[in-house]
Amino acid sequence: MKKTTTQKIAEAQAKKQEQQVELKRLLQQQKAEERKARDKRHTERGAIAEKLFDPKAEISNVEFQKRLEDILKAFNLQNRTAQTSGIISAKSEVSKVENEPE
Repeated sequence: MKKTTTQKIAEAQAKKQEQQVELKRLLQQQKAEERKARDKRHTERGAIAEKLFDPKAEISNVEFQKRLEDILKAFNLQNRTAQTSGIISAKSEVSKVENEPE
């Protein structure tokens, strides 16, 4: 027997509902996988950072954060200094070339 338009619409709506449920399930699965990967990354990176300090020292999370920030500030300052000296060095080389007699 041939399906009526109403029956076809009902089937299409049922199929659409099934697809929406499947999409929702897949999105939830994706979020769970991303959370798991993020948690693993945080655990690994935290372990690396903690290893850099005296593992026997009992420090608070606030102190731990302060030490990390101090290290990053020192590192950024060192990089800025290196970049600045590189620029100054490049400028002095240009000056030498410009001032050379032809």
